Amino acid sequence: MIRVTRRPISESVESLSVEGRLTRVGVARFEEACAKLLEAGRALRLDLSGLQFADREAVAALQRLRSRGVALTGASGFVEALLAEPPEPR
Repeated sequence: MIRVTRRPISESVESLSVEGRLTRVGVARFEEACAKLLEAGRALRLDLSGLQFADREAVAALQRLRSRGVALTGASGFVEALLAEPPEPR
């Protein structure tokens, strides 16, 4: 189960705290929520310090978000290692 908490930083920057397990079950909704903020012109920062698990689809989604300029912060060493792997073709 994933919990995402929205934390506005300023009028132009939004932070989302991501906690729990991000899996294929919730990836589409998570990515859509992030896309809406980006399309609204907001800079986005994801705090991954509470992310306990990410499956392959979740890692691919995080890599796509990072390629769109989203800052990923606070990731554990394990999650950082997963994010460093080449993205899978979509």
